[in-house]
Order: sequence, then C-alpha cells, then structure tokens
Amino acid sequence: MNEKDLLYFCKLVETGNYTATASFFDVTQPTISMAVKRLAEKFGDPLIIQKNRKSKIMLTDAGDLLYQKAKILLQDIASINYDVKHASDKKIRLAFSGEAGSLYIADIVQQFHQANITNLIETHIERSADAFADLTNGNVDVAIYSWMVPINDPEYFIHNLQKTELVIITGTNDQWKDAHEISAKDLRNRKFIARARGFLTRECLEEEAKLGDFTPNIIYTAPTMKLMIDLVKRNVGIALAMESSIQDEQGIHIIHLRPGQKLWAYMQIAMRKSFVPNKYQRQGIEILRNFDPKK
Repeated sequence: MNEKDLLYFCKLVETGNYTATASFFDVTQPTISMAVKRLAEKFGDPLIIQKNRKSKIMLTDAGDLLYQKAKILLQDIASINYDVKHASDKKIRLAFSGEAGSLYIADIVQQFHQANITNLIETHIERSADAFADLTNGNVDVAIYSWMVPINDPEYFIHNLQKTELVIITGTNDQWKDAHEISAKDLRNRKFIARARGFLTRECLEEEAKLGDFTPNIIYTAPTMKLMIDLVKRNVGIALAMESSIQDEQGIHIIHLRPGQKLWAYMQIAMRKSFVPNKYQRQGIEILRNFDPKK
C-alpha cells in the first residue's frame, strides 16, 4: 500500500468516475484501476463494486472504512511533509475573518510585540469558512473565525473566544429608531445591506429569513463590514450584524430579535492537533493557545 494508491482511491470515491479521476491526476485510466486492484488484493476485499462501466460506483463496508481512514492518513502525511520541509520557518501563518480580526488581531500583534516576536506573524484576511478550510488543508497554521455554531472537532485544538448576538442595525432616523425587539416576520418588507454569501452575517440573515418565511430583499452587497455599517447609517437599508462588532459605533440603532429567533456568533481560534511547531514558532503558538481577549 502506498500514498499514491490511497490518493487515487479517495479521489475515485469522490468523483465516482475512473475517467475523471485519471484526468485529475493526469494519468491513464488503467493506472487508477491498478491502484484499486492493489488495494483490493491487500485487504482481501473488492472495496468498490460497479456492475458495468456506466453504473454508479458503490463501496463495500471495507471500502467505506478505507476511504474514511485514508482521508485522515493522507492529511497527516501532508502535514508531516509540510512541517518537515518548513522546520526552519520563522513564520506562523494566521488566517482570520474580518469580524474576528477587527476584534482580536491588534491585541494578538501587541502580545507578539511584547514578546519581541512580531516578525513571526504572517496574516491572511478571509471569510470564516475559507479560513477554516485553509486550516484543514494545511495552508495556514492558525485560524480565527466566527460561525453560527461552535466547532467542536477532536482533530483540532479549539479555544473559544466569545459568543455574541446577531442583531438588526438601522440608522438613527429609520422608521424603527424606537424599536427594541422585533420578530423575523417583521423583516419581510425591509431592504437590506448585506455581505456576500459565505460571510457569517449573510448566512445568518438567510437563516432569519427562513424563520420569517421570506426572501431577503438585498439591495446592495457590501465588500466590507465598514461599508455595510456606513450605508446603514445613511439609511440606505438595514443590516444584520454581530453585536460585538458594532458596540462602539455611533449613528446606528440596535434592535434585538425575539427570544427563540435569536442567532449567535461563536468566535474561536483553532489549529490542527497534528501541527507541530518548530523551535522558532513555539513561543508564538503558546501565545495563541492561551490568548485571552479580556486581558
């Protein structure tokens, strides 16, 4: 059993097609077939069942188990390859979402500065979903993000930073300037400023729309959180935002959703447990593992 055979097998399971798998790796179709045959002979099980070339690929119980375990093993191999090749790197690759970054990055940089290791930080600002995906794929070492449900995965070291409520924000001259609580149904006829899909506040807005049984009327998709807030201040529309990210903003009015319809954002910092920091990275990783935003 070798790494390439497992790579071919996993990709075949994911594509469900020998030709597509061969094309992905730029090899011949018999190469993929031989890899599956070697694995089948090793484990004494066909692993994959296909009645004919046009029928759907089915996994045996052994094939399904091999796929699940092989994915983990291949991730570990990729992590080992990267860590060993970069054993002398004097960088910690940190991905963070705009919302999380606005709350925590300055404090993190300050703590690195106090430890005289500011030069270690290499930051990337991304959507929360992308930040965690890059962490999973080994493209970054640490991710700081926010999401609707806290991630609790034994493959990662996860440190909870904050839980914050999602609230409606309006301008101070808006028709709801005196409202303090509304239901999701009340949002049906309002115009929204929102972020693009994949950003937490947009995903939460669409969840609230489901609760209120409507499709949000998004009149403008803001590329930044600041622009979204500025347009709300100018009464162009209303928006859904994390309360912690607008607590110091002037010129906006905050309205809460009714109990049972509230949504929450969970801020977390995460790193793969398989990531082994080298001697240059250890002090910085220790700061991040024990980072406390309240300090």
